[in-house]
Amino acid sequence: GELVLAIGQQGQDVSVEAAPGLIWGYGVGVGVDLTRQDLQDEAKMTQRLWCTSKGLDFSAPAGALVPASKVGYIQRKTITLFVNGEQKQDSELRKMIWSPAEIISYLSAFHRLEPGDIIFSGTPAGVGPLKVGDMCEVTVDGLPPCRFRVTDPRPASSP
Repeated sequence: GELVLAIGQQGQDVSVEAAPGLIWGYGVGVGVDLTRQDLQDEAKMTQRLWCTSKGLDFSAPAGALVPASKVGYIQRKTITLFVNGEQKQDSELRKMIWSPAEIISYLSAFHRLEPGDIIFSGTPAGVGPLKVGDMCEVTVDGLPPCRFRVTDPRPASSP
């Protein structure tokens, strides 16, 4: 699971100190940025871009957005991921490599951030493979969970 940041104010070249002011809220605190590991591995072996392994149809489920004012200090929260009822991730958000403010500041040096933009912040730990049929639940302390079942988005072939 990943913390999702919802941008509420326009910003470009934003300092780390000013970055929290751009955050409108958090996606239930979570989202899942799926990666096709097979395509990523192939891209690594052939020294090609990984973009074919990202941005797939239906590959970024996220929960409802909650205003930052109702969440409190997000880095004190814990993110958990369960796959088929088995815990796969349990980590404090403060263990992420970059804080939400650092992520926003860095991205705003390259892209103008606009209200309505969402940013998947990465994960502190616990990545692993999923397969069709897996039931996933991601939470951040006390916020409503994001639940989804992994399905094959390709239409069934006709006989």
